[in-house]
Amino acid sequence: MNRELAKQLKAAGFPIARFRAGHKFYPGDGSSGWSAAAQKHGVILHPYDLQERLGDLKDGYYCPSLSDLIAACGDRFARLSIEQAIWTAQSTDPAIYALAHSAEEAVAKLWFALRKGAAPGGSRLLCGGR
Repeated sequence: MNRELAKQLKAAGFPIARFRAGHKFYPGDGSSGWSAAAQKHGVILHPYDLQERLGDLKDGYYCPSLSDLIAACGDRFARLSIEQAIWTAQSTDPAIYALAHSAEEAVAKLWFALRKGAAPGGSRLLCGGR
């Protein structure tokens, strides 16, 4: 998941129960103590980060796991599939779906579409490259 999508999820209020080691994280725009590479490409959280950098975690952009994304879609999530390197996340309403270059991005885009209460007739969302 790229920084911009993680930032959009946070701004939209994506539910994060707790931060967990092993998840990708992008430091916030004003966070100090992180390298330029960490700012641009993100880092994988370690137990140390969870204990010593909690303030940075709250200010940064957390990348939820695929299972977190699916759970957030709730009962309206129907299926996830891949064809020719394009992932499709579909809701129980076949007109509401999202396309992306990764499973996580497709389900995140579906979560946005479901939150907006997309009208019948289609919500075809294509996420840009990685």
